[in-house]
Amino acid sequence: MVKSYRLHKFAGLSGGIVLLILSISGFFLDHDKWSFLYTTTFKSVPSHILDADKRLYNSYHIDKKNPQHILVGGYRGLYESFDGGEQFVDVSRLQILAITPYEDKIYCATSDGIYIYVNTLEKLALQNRYITSLSISQKYIVAVEDKEKIFTLDRESLKLLHTSSVNIKKSQLREDIKLSRFVRDLHYGRGLFDGDISLLINDYGAIVLTFLALSGYTVWFFIKRKRHVKFSRALIKTHANIFSILAIIPLLILAITGVFLDHSSALSKLMSSVKISHSILPPVYDSLKSDIWSIDYDGKVYRVGNRYGIYKSEDLKEWRLENRGLAYKMIRKGETLYISGMGAPNRVVIDAVYMPLANTPHMFRDVIVRGEKLEYFSTMHNKLPLPNLNDITLYSLLLALHDGSFFSEWWVWINDFAAFALLVLFVTGTIRWYRKKRLFKGSF
Repeated sequence: MVKSYRLHKFAGLSGGIVLLILSISGFFLDHDKWSFLYTTTFKSVPSHILDADKRLYNSYHIDKKNPQHILVGGYRGLYESFDGGEQFVDVSRLQILAITPYEDKIYCATSDGIYIYVNTLEKLALQNRYITSLSISQKYIVAVEDKEKIFTLDRESLKLLHTSSVNIKKSQLREDIKLSRFVRDLHYGRGLFDGDISLLINDYGAIVLTFLALSGYTVWFFIKRKRHVKFSRALIKTHANIFSILAIIPLLILAITGVFLDHSSALSKLMSSVKISHSILPPVYDSLKSDIWSIDYDGKVYRVGNRYGIYKSEDLKEWRLENRGLAYKMIRKGETLYISGMGAPNRVVIDAVYMPLANTPHMFRDVIVRGEKLEYFSTMHNKLPLPNLNDITLYSLLLALHDGSFFSEWWVWINDFAAFALLVLFVTGTIRWYRKKRLFKGSF
């Protein structure tokens, strides 16, 4: 029978490098608000990932009076064209989460509050706040900070009228969810507890895995070269400890969900057909306080979109479910509200009546009105002109490394092998740690 330390050594040496890549890249990808991820760029990358940054665009605006004037906003910043998209210039490096035109003004939700565009970006309100969603009505500006806090301002005076959170009664949160949604929520650090707790658990797992990979290779190298014996022994003790054992749970979740996501296309039918009962869902699904993906306020009714669907309120206190399905974006054009779904159908709302929005791209980012023609801006199925970039951001590079597209389409199988190696390391590592603990106790 193969001894546990041999299995541990084989799994660590064969899968450790990939696990190190996954842990480091995953840690930074979980913190996608950090600005340096988008201001740090690289030119010397494989040609097949040069277009990766196109997925970072969030909004698209074409001037009604001058269709040659185009604004494109995204995590890399704001870009502007005066020739119909032939050439774009860089206006700002602020992260642009939304561009919301109203009457003759253009409002922008950014990583530094709300800005208004008048020939250039100018500060307007809520500076130093990460604004993830924005809605403008005749008298009010309604903004969401970091998917959690709602700010209502007077549109003319910019006076802050009130700040609130979305406290939905548990009786209104009794929805089951698809396996596909649950897997993504768990892997992206939002599937266990409200706020940043789920993310911190992911961080803990990533940091421990990074240390285990680095320390494991260091010990192996020194033992192989027969050097630094005392340091190696001390590092072995640090390598095998209770903190590493505790990290098994988050790392096991990340490994299993990662395999599912690697093969999401092949498993799409299974993941869409299997539903997880609300009775066994983690605590976050009884709250969803920090899960405001989109917001709309028409002057009378507030609507927020979370992973269950669209909830409405007249007073920001009492909320009720109005329509099921995650509302990724809510974009108002006059009296019509367009809803982009994530893992849910696109919809349109006219006079409070929801109707399917057929023949539109999934998860579209914006709606552009040109004359009587509507165009839907999607980073996956886009026909609109975009800035021609010759580099990619650190974020896109890390994402390509994490999902394996940096190397090849078949790299997902290498990631799968690394996930299997991690399971072997869990079992053999725990066995070895427990045996040494018993030996240590038996010596007294």
